[in-house]
Amino acid sequence: MEISKYYSSLYVPMEQSTIAVSNKSKKEWEQLKNHPQESFESMINRILKYHFDEDERLNAKDLKDIKLAMDDFAKGRFTTNKDIRKELKL
Repeated sequence: MEISKYYSSLYVPMEQSTIAVSNKSKKEWEQLKNHPQESFESMINRILKYHFDEDERLNAKDLKDIKLAMDDFAKGRFTTNKDIRKELKL
């Protein structure tokens, strides 16, 4: 039984790019593959999907809110924990 005949139907041509990595990194990445024939692309996408859930990524609104908060801080529009404790008499 030849495994490659089952995988050949799954191949979809796509644009490709190359990246430069050190030999040391390549050897370390090899250890992260689920099996020796797993492509680096598949392995990297699997790891990214696992570690970076879509809900955890910053979207445009998040980035805008962060910028507004940084602007407020830079202009002194903030309250410290010390001020809040004083106000609440804690």
